Amino acid sequence: MKNKKILLVGGAVLASEVLWYIYKRVYNVWSNYLNTRKVLEVQIPKSKHDISEVMFFTNESILCRTHFTTEMTCPKNNCPVRYLRHIESYMNNAKQSLDVCMYMFTCHSLSNAIVNAHKRGVLVRIIMDRQMGSNDAAQTALFYNNGIAIRLICQDGLMHHKFMIVDNDLVITGSTNWTMSAFFGNFDHIVVTNQHSLVKPFVVEFDRLWKTFSKSQEN
Repeated sequence: MKNKKILLVGGAVLASEVLWYIYKRVYNVWSNYLNTRKVLEVQIPKSKHDISEVMFFTNESILCRTHFTTEMTCPKNNCPVRYLRHIESYMNNAKQSLDVCMYMFTCHSLSNAIVNAHKRGVLVRIIMDRQMGSNDAAQTALFYNNGIAIRLICQDGLMHHKFMIVDNDLVITGSTNWTMSAFFGNFDHIVVTNQHSLVKPFVVEFDRLWKTFSKSQEN
């Protein structure tokens, strides 16, 4: 009888040890699963870097115009030359498309960046206001001569948009015409973002304008 009690107690202890072992194994496996899931959902960063930038131009921007054609660096945080080079870098990194919708466009450095993108095989489309596009200082002739598709809109209202879409993934927009006087003297701003909910409406609007003002406007 005594031996039976010993066996029962020993069996119970052994069973409890087995159950504890199983519990720990299940707990560890479940914990590892939850931790792995948490890492996948929270800790792994997005592969696409979020871009949200704001550039302000002021009447003091004219002070930086002296080093526009040089390689000099400027200590000012809002240096318009730095901003311009930054916009150019987005153009230079375009892989598929550049859609430009600009009321007034006379800035040579930006127009050259667009032409270079076209020569790299990037699809370039440009929409401008007809009156402003016919201005002697406008870069319209440069675009035409390089075979870039451009549509000049002539309507009762002005084609007053000022934005560019890069690879249907990033938009550069604001109050700023792409002119030297706007970059170096006016109170203006530019916003750069790749937030999809903001970029998509610009893509849709550009395509709508491009289709609405068909090739009959390309002259």
